[in-house]
Amino acid sequence: MTDLRRTSVRLGVQTGLLVVGVLVVVGVLLFTIYERSADQAAAEALHATTANVDAPVEAPPDVHVVVVTPSGRTQSAGMPAGFPDEDAIAAVRRDGRVRQEEVSAHGREYTVRTAKVGSRVTQAVLDRHEIDEQRRRILTSLLIAGGVGVLLAALVAAFLARRAMTPLTQSLEMQRRFVADASHELRTPLTLLSTRLQMVARRARQPGSRLTGDDLDGVLADTGRLTDILDDLLIAADTRNDADRSDTDLASLVRECVEAASGAADAAAVHLGCEADRPVVVDGVEPALRRAVTALVDNALDHAASRVDVRVEAVGRTARLVVRDDGPGIAADVRPRVFERFTSARTVEQAGSRRHYGIGLALVADVAAAHGGTVAAGNRTDGVTGAELTLTLPVRSR
Repeated sequence: MTDLRRTSVRLGVQTGLLVVGVLVVVGVLLFTIYERSADQAAAEALHATTANVDAPVEAPPDVHVVVVTPSGRTQSAGMPAGFPDEDAIAAVRRDGRVRQEEVSAHGREYTVRTAKVGSRVTQAVLDRHEIDEQRRRILTSLLIAGGVGVLLAALVAAFLARRAMTPLTQSLEMQRRFVADASHELRTPLTLLSTRLQMVARRARQPGSRLTGDDLDGVLADTGRLTDILDDLLIAADTRNDADRSDTDLASLVRECVEAASGAADAAAVHLGCEADRPVVVDGVEPALRRAVTALVDNALDHAASRVDVRVEAVGRTARLVVRDDGPGIAADVRPRVFERFTSARTVEQAGSRRHYGIGLALVADVAAAHGGTVAAGNRTDGVTGAELTLTLPVRSR
């Protein structure tokens, strides 16, 4: 588990614990308020019963009543076993003091209030079973709701934390990838340059030796290769793909890129054709799209035998850029890796061509993903040997 993943999990757990604390406090307050309200309602019901009820039929639900007068007594039907409390009735008749107590009988809890009004003594017996059951139901509901709330809060917190750290994760990944790319690609040319400079230095120290233009040209060539590598690496590491989005005419941009590549095409004796007559507007970052188109055209020119065709078209809500060449095509073992860094279908260097370092098509894939599009590579299906690369982007929403 990476540090960032652990951080997002930790934030989720911390948020969950915070929510637990809040829910516990709120739950305790609600439960305490309910208990006090229930006890107060029970006390008021008992007080009203002993003060105002003259006959058992007038008693509220769950309250059993005994009414004792000089002329006799009456009591509720279904009086719980063990009641009425004759000792309490006798004591109240004797001294007139109100008595209220909690009594357990046969596994149930009762509140018993005995009071004297005039010559009438009334004893009210409240069965607390329903009150206790309601309390348990409320407590269970609070626990379930709290558990669900904690789980949802933790999940949402982890999700938001992951989203908040996504840019940082991407930035760190790009930094790591840049360092890996640089160490991978710079090792060989630096070694070659160092070797060539050592040879030049040894020759320069020999008596009567003179450095030739070929010696310096070799150093310059190796230095140029280093510059090319650094250019590719810096372009691939550019993090500004999401900045400065605007309406971009892909057709116009492709025409400009093809025009810029015409000199290289002429030097390689490759015909470079372009079909991009109708505007195809996409929402994108123009410099990033330009680099991607240039990489596709350069790749085709490097592999073409005599011809490269570039076409831009709109298909429904999708813009398509298709680049075809008549080169050897893409080998089956290379095709799954063609958009990975340092992948190349080239087996030998073509004379006069600039060496590429397997970063250009990876850059195209990055740009396509940043713009909500895709890029695919395959071989031509029109009977001509060669490769066909297709970049698709969503067109601008009106």
